[in-house]
Amino acid sequence: MAYELDDLVADCRAAIGGEPDLQQVCDAMQKALANPAFVDAHFPQSAEPGRTTLYHDPELGFYIYAHVPNGAILSPPHDHATAWAAYGQARAHTQMTDWEIPAGQDKPVPVRTYRLLPGMAGYYDIGAFHSIDMPETSRFLRITATDIDDLPCKYFDEIDTRKTIAEYLEP
Repeated sequence: MAYELDDLVADCRAAIGGEPDLQQVCDAMQKALANPAFVDAHFPQSAEPGRTTLYHDPELGFYIYAHVPNGAILSPPHDHATAWAAYGQARAHTQMTDWEIPAGQDKPVPVRTYRLLPGMAGYYDIGAFHSIDMPETSRFLRITATDIDDLPCKYFDEIDTRKTIAEYLEP
């Protein structure tokens, strides 16, 4: 039997119901993204740009979203304040960069860059900084602890995320 949205919801509820196990959330996302019918249903090639809420859990508070960017996106380093977020790639790719703020400094520096390919998933825990670089053909699944739109997320707009990690780490 194919893994569908109801299965993803059930597995996320189990993973989040106590102390959240974000790796289990990612494992569930990977199962959903391995189902071509799930991807076709929620990330059609002809999808309109925007974010679609696939599910909101009223008891546990988490959201499952389908994202279709309106053009290529290059975000600055940012966090999701008091929420965690998990990303799963449905189509194309997303270049993710992890950032940390070194002791005694006030701006983050990149520490790792990796590419999410279709079927892959990863997460950012509370307070973790990351940036996203994706082409307009990218489609991704995102599960968040809550609706992050109203949270006081911290953005570092002045940082040029087009630089490579090596350029940032040079003295």
